[in-house]
Amino acid sequence: MGVLENDSLWVNDTIPAETEMSEVACVFPAQRLAQIANDIVEGRIEGRIVGWYHSHPGHGLFLSQTDMETHMQFHQFSPYALSLVADPKSAEFGIWIYENGLGVVQLPSNLIHII
Repeated sequence: MGVLENDSLWVNDTIPAETEMSEVACVFPAQRLAQIANDIVEGRIEGRIVGWYHSHPGHGLFLSQTDMETHMQFHQFSPYALSLVADPKSAEFGIWIYENGLGVVQLPSNLIHII
């Protein structure tokens, strides 16, 4: 959850997705996303959907084809939607955004500020 303010995207909360998982895949159910959007509309949750996050333990930082498709589902809520991938084994993370003409690209670390 977050807000766009002064040309910056502020992420200020997370909501667990209750994903459907296997040994090699994790799926964000469309009905969970619809439920979160409905909770915002009805005032049970404050803020806007600004993206999603997941991990690739021991596999590095990248977006799979499925991740890119999921990213574009979130892009419908905001042109500034982001995808965050963490690798807890290496203690690294990366953030991806959609840029017109380029597609989904990794955000340079100098544009990420953690407060």
